[in-house]
Amino acid sequence: MPTSKAQQRAVSRYIKANYDRLELTVPKGQKDIIKTHAEARGESVNAFIGRAIAETMERDKRPQEAPAVQDNTQAQERTEGVPLHTLEQRIRKKLYKHGGTIRKDRKSGGYTVVYEDTTLDFPDYAALLEYADNL
Repeated sequence: MPTSKAQQRAVSRYIKANYDRLELTVPKGQKDIIKTHAEARGESVNAFIGRAIAETMERDKRPQEAPAVQDNTQAQERTEGVPLHTLEQRIRKKLYKHGGTIRKDRKSGGYTVVYEDTTLDFPDYAALLEYADNL
């Protein structure tokens, strides 16, 4: 049964009073990919985008911490006598394969691994080496 004009106006007023609208622009073809992804999970495109935004904002609130290093004696044994710059190059190559890059903080001596959507901070080289070994 078709909805009446009065009902359509009432719904329109309700939406205008209770919701904000955002316009999203994506490259050609991306809309179909998003729609298929949302449907595969049993949700609308709007619900999927809302969930993606909410989850990302929640993740961004949490402080990014590097995984704790329990025992770095194996890492120290493997690096004995190898120049630091050589080890850093090995780690850079491994991170590059996983879509990450590395930055060294000259003030603190720590390292930051940067991925497209997140960053991980490491207090020292041993923690960074342990992380790279577990990739």
